[in-house]
Amino acid sequence: MRPCIICHMLSSADGRIDGAALEAVSGRGLYEAAGGKLQGDAWICGRTTMQLHFADQEPFVSASNIPAGPRPIHVARQAGSYAVSVDTRGTLRWSKSEIDGDHLICVVSEQAPEDYLAMLRERGISYIVRGGASVDLPAAVELLGRHFGIRRLLLEGGGRINGGFLEQGLVDEVSLLLAPGIDGRQGVPAVFDGMTSTRNGAVPLRLKSVERLEHGVLWIRYEVVRG
Repeated sequence: MRPCIICHMLSSADGRIDGAALEAVSGRGLYEAAGGKLQGDAWICGRTTMQLHFADQEPFVSASNIPAGPRPIHVARQAGSYAVSVDTRGTLRWSKSEIDGDHLICVVSEQAPEDYLAMLRERGISYIVRGGASVDLPAAVELLGRHFGIRRLLLEGGGRINGGFLEQGLVDEVSLLLAPGIDGRQGVPAVFDGMTSTRNGAVPLRLKSVERLEHGVLWIRYEVVRG
């Protein structure tokens, strides 16, 4: 039941993903245009990316700090497209139930406060509660497919959430726009970051296609090799 998950990213030649730094060498609109060709019916990001670009500026502050614990899935409504936020402890504040026309689904752990879920219900936002101390990603994405009919999910997060999906075996394809520039700064996130696996080598990929876009950008698509 889980969707096909495509990690769709724009990076420098050395794999860094600071979008503001990349804009000067990649031009505008290429990333979004390529993403549209992937025909996803939903996209997903982590807390940091959502806070930076989409959520309200002020975070949610619980009045009770009582963890919600296990809760059933809340489907506020069905939609043709979805924006999915992974926010482990429920700290992002939302004033609307959609992002650019995509219905919002918040994925949290059981550590999210009860009144955070109440806020989501009040604003007509769907949510999934899965995992004790952290979000159970495999269970959450399976529920996205089962309850919302999501079949093609674009993973467009920062390095840590991308790494978390990859480490859990949830990434089926990597769609990488490689910009003609080198970042080189220490501490700037990479496309995949923070993995703790004891794997002896790199995750194997199989090349699907390479396309040259404007401004010397290369669009490289890989299939993740299983086993």
